[in-house]
Amino acid sequence: MKRQTAFLFSGQGSQYYQMGRGLYEQNPTFRSCMDRLDRVAHALLGTSVLQALYGPQGKAEPFAELRLTHPAIFMLEFALARSVIELGVEPDCTVGASLGTFAALAVAGCLPAEEALELVIRQALAIEAHAGKGGIIAVLAEPRLYEDSDFLQARAEVAGRNFAAHFLLAAPGDNLPAIESFLARAGVTHQLLPVQYPFHARWIEPIRDVVIAASGTGRLRATATPVICCASAGIVKEFPEHYFWQVARDEIGFMRTIAQMEQSGPFDYLDLGPSGTLATFLKYLLPKQSASRSFAAMTPYGRDGELLAAAVANVRAAGVPAAMET
Repeated sequence: MKRQTAFLFSGQGSQYYQMGRGLYEQNPTFRSCMDRLDRVAHALLGTSVLQALYGPQGKAEPFAELRLTHPAIFMLEFALARSVIELGVEPDCTVGASLGTFAALAVAGCLPAEEALELVIRQALAIEAHAGKGGIIAVLAEPRLYEDSDFLQARAEVAGRNFAAHFLLAAPGDNLPAIESFLARAGVTHQLLPVQYPFHARWIEPIRDVVIAASGTGRLRATATPVICCASAGIVKEFPEHYFWQVARDEIGFMRTIAQMEQSGPFDYLDLGPSGTLATFLKYLLPKQSASRSFAAMTPYGRDGELLAAAVANVRAAGVPAAMET
């Protein structure tokens, strides 16, 4: 069976200051895309996303202000995808997890990148203006931990399932310290992500109408390149008015999405998010008998140009044992 190439795009929580700095300095395609999209963002925000992203802050400092992180993630993912395409790798499908859905749609040609970025920014500003603060905790354990705990169920909701022993909890800000203490006492490895709102949980329900009004669906249209959304774990065939609300509210079903895709595999999964987290999840998700492979084009650890070149080379050499799988 022919190997297919899937472009994967992650969402909130995968971002950090200085992400893509090496490519911005060295790759003309990446830089041109980032500069073009930054002009769009500047017109809407009154400030440069790039100046904030590549300012004096180091990677270890939390990058969490939504009006900046929302567009920064989209801009980087779209620019990274265009760089990969420029190097000769075209997607057979795109896969969006949460905010990454905007990049998946733009790369597939469902709407222009500039319009997608405008929707991303409008959504971020609406959420900042109307949503209560909160957060998301990544938990390295089976979801049964949540299902068997009245304590957790009263204070949080499962926001995503990434693989069998990794899930996300979303909760209001006041609940986060108690949840982290509970997990620490239970000896469960966890991490509070740089996300300031409880996406994919009931606490954002009050802003449903605001998000729908802000994001709309633009001029979304189906194209020849299938778009797979982790909110539904399937190919997006229609775009109801509340589509982007579903993306923000519904649980991220990455594990379920990959299980569905593997039925029509094999795939070369190319993670075009800033942290390479989806490629890492795939290492635990793919069955041993699967002929699919996963590659990260970027991580927080530098060597952006080398990683991108290696990922592209491995995907282009389909059928040859990968020298740099993640």
